[in-house]
Amino acid sequence: MRSLFAVPLRLCCLLLGLLALPSSAADKPTVAVLYFGYSGENPEMKVLKKGLAQMLITDLAGFGTVKLVERDRLQELLDELQMGQSDKFDSATVAKIGKLAGAHYLVLGSYFDLMNTLVVDAKVVKVETGTILGSRRGTGTPEEFLAIEQKLAQDLNQVLAGIASPSPEKTQSPTPEPTGAPGSPSPSRKARKLPTKIALRYSRALDAKDRKDVETAKKELTEVLKEQPDFVLASMDLASLMK
Repeated sequence: MRSLFAVPLRLCCLLLGLLALPSSAADKPTVAVLYFGYSGENPEMKVLKKGLAQMLITDLAGFGTVKLVERDRLQELLDELQMGQSDKFDSATVAKIGKLAGAHYLVLGSYFDLMNTLVVDAKVVKVETGTILGSRRGTGTPEEFLAIEQKLAQDLNQVLAGIASPSPEKTQSPTPEPTGAPGSPSPSRKARKLPTKIALRYSRALDAKDRKDVETAKKELTEVLKEQPDFVLASMDLASLMK
């Protein structure tokens, strides 16, 4: 006769086997990238926060160190809080956004342009306590926007890697690049160069999308790709709007 305990025993063995498996992506901390505040004097630069956020999210996700909240989800939360166009948040609002997004940590900061120089400052904040765990800066000319953003993403990933894997054995290891080569772009967008003027147009496309102005978003993305055909992220965004 078949034992009545055979099936439960097999189930117990299966459960024990699953518990013994290595940590999965579910164990990685969740990070949300908030819109950076613009502190310069050119009002047209303010919209750059959207393209910058999208690109940082894409590159940080490419490292695989943490889980990232999608920019669309962040925009939904800001709209719900009636802060859709905001880029400056007090500590209470930052904590609220982080909790609503289900994030353990936030990346936020500011940027400005002065005398042909673009400066971007970023910091990693723990949602629960508001503690700043690390800060990084990227600088360059407006023509070097892509290099500034990618270097900033790499530096931020080093901070996040220390948070996600705090043991000495792991933190002493070099941080892997998204494609295995230092300074190389994320697999999701392989543009060799991206000046600020193109990043601004891409940001305007994202802003139009957020305002449900799909036709303007398509037009802006089409123009972006005419000038920057290797900007794969923009191509992916356009393809999603065409569905």
